[in-house]
Amino acid sequence: MKNTSAAVHQIIHSMTASEKRYFQQYAGRQAAGEPQQYLTLFQILCQQPVYDEAAARRQMPGRPGKAHFAVLKRHLYQHLLDALAQYHRRNNPSERLKGKLHAAQILRDKGLFTLMKQELRSARKLLKQYQLNRHWPELLELERSLVEKGLSQISKPALVEQWRTDWEQGLEALQEEGRLAFFSLHIAHRHFQKIQLSGPAASIKLKELIESEAFMAGRNSPHIRSRMDYFRALSTYHFMQRQPQAALQANAELIQLFEANGFLIELYPQRYLAALHNFLIDLFQMRQWGMLDEGLQKLKALPFHPAFGKLRGVREKAFEQRATLELNMYLAKGAYSAAMAAIPEIEAGLRQYGRRIAPHNRQTLWYLMAYICFLESAPDRGLGLLNELLQARQKGVLEELNRFANLLQLLLHYELGNYELLPYLIASVRRQHQGLQPDYLSEQLLLECLRRLLNAADKESRREALNKLSKEIENQELKKKEVRFFEYLDLKKWLNMREA
Repeated sequence: MKNTSAAVHQIIHSMTASEKRYFQQYAGRQAAGEPQQYLTLFQILCQQPVYDEAAARRQMPGRPGKAHFAVLKRHLYQHLLDALAQYHRRNNPSERLKGKLHAAQILRDKGLFTLMKQELRSARKLLKQYQLNRHWPELLELERSLVEKGLSQISKPALVEQWRTDWEQGLEALQEEGRLAFFSLHIAHRHFQKIQLSGPAASIKLKELIESEAFMAGRNSPHIRSRMDYFRALSTYHFMQRQPQAALQANAELIQLFEANGFLIELYPQRYLAALHNFLIDLFQMRQWGMLDEGLQKLKALPFHPAFGKLRGVREKAFEQRATLELNMYLAKGAYSAAMAAIPEIEAGLRQYGRRIAPHNRQTLWYLMAYICFLESAPDRGLGLLNELLQARQKGVLEELNRFANLLQLLLHYELGNYELLPYLIASVRRQHQGLQPDYLSEQLLLECLRRLLNAADKESRREALNKLSKEIENQELKKKEVRFFEYLDLKKWLNMREA
C-alpha cells in the first residue's frame, strides 16, 4: 500500500467509540499477555487530530527506525481491518451470512457435507429473514455442490428442479433490485445536478420514467429493497417538481416501510436517518407543526437507538438537523419566546460538538439564534451569538450567510444604541459588499435608512426614516424579486418592533 500512514490514521479516526473499544480487546487477545507495539501505535494515533509521523515515532518505546516503523504501520493497518471485520460480522446480518457461506465453503473443501448442509440451512434462513438477495448466487453455487454430491442417490429430479427454480427466482430478485436501484440513482443524480427541474424536456423525460411500468412495479414489489428505492426515487422526483404534498406522502410511506420492518433500520441506518430528515423537511414546508414536533423528538432520540451506535457522527448529525429545523419552525410560527427557550441547549450542543459539525451548518445555527434574539428584543445576547459566526468565517466561504450576518450586526448595534460605532461599520459593510451579486435594492434601502436614523435630529425625523423604508419595502415587485433577502432578514418585522 502506497500511503499506509494516511490510511491507518483515516481508519482510526473513522471508528466509533465502541469499535475502538473492541479493537483494544482484540489487540489484547492477540498479545497473549504481552503488550503489542501496534497497539501502542494505535493509542498514539488516536490522540493525533492530524497525522504526524515524526511525533508518533518519538512517542514509541525504543523510537523505531523508519523501516521498522513502516512494518508497524502495515501490521496495525491489517489488524484494524481484521478487528473491524470481526466486529461487524457479529453485529451485521449480512456479515453473519457471509461468515456462514465462508464456513460452508471450508467444510465442502474438507468433504464434510453434512456439516456444510447445516451451515447453508442457517445461511438460507438469514438470507430470507433479511431479504439479502445479493447473496443468492454464492449460496446457490454452494448448494449445487450438495446436489451434485447426491446425484447418484436422487430417484426423482425434484431437487435438481428446485435448485433451478431457486436460481431463477434469485436472479429475478436481483434484477428487480438492480432496476429500482438504477432508477433511484438516476433521479438522485439529476437532483444533485439541479435541485429544481427547469424546461419541459427535462421534466417530461423524468415523468415518463416515473410513470413507466418498470418503475411503478416497485411500489408493490415483494422485495423490500426495491420498495425502498421506489419511495426514495419518488420523493426526490416530487421534491424536484416542487410538489411538497406528494413528496411528503412518498417519504411518509418510506418511513412506514422502515418502521414496519425493523431489520431495515438495523441494516440501513443511514438511509433511515436521511429519509426521516427529508420527511421532516416536507412537514416543515407543509407547515404541519404538530407532526413536525413529534418527528423532531424522534430525531432527538435516534442516536440512542442500538442500530445507530455503529454510525460515526450520528449524534452530531441528529443534533444539527433537529436544531436547524426546530429554529426555523419557531421562526415560521412566530414563536420567538419558545425559540429563545431552546437557544441554551442548542448553544451548548454547538460548543460540545464544535468542528464535528459542518461549517455551513454550524454558522447557520449561530445566525438563526442571533436573528431570533434580535426579533425578541434581546440585541446584547444576539450580538454575542452572532460574533461566534463573524469570528469563524473565512473569505470566500458562505458568502451569502456572511453578507446577511453583516447586515444583522448593524441592526443589533443600532438596537443597542452604539451610534458612534455604526458609521464605521456601515462604511465597512459597503466596501465588503461592493460587487456582490445579487445586487439587492433592499440592502441599499436598509443602509440608507440607518444612515438617516443616525443623522436624525429628533424622534420625528427617525419616524420619517422608518416610515420611508416601510413604504419602500412594501413594493410588491421588490418583495417578489428579492424574496431571498427577506427570508434572511425580515425588515417588516423589525419596523413593526420599532413602532410598538
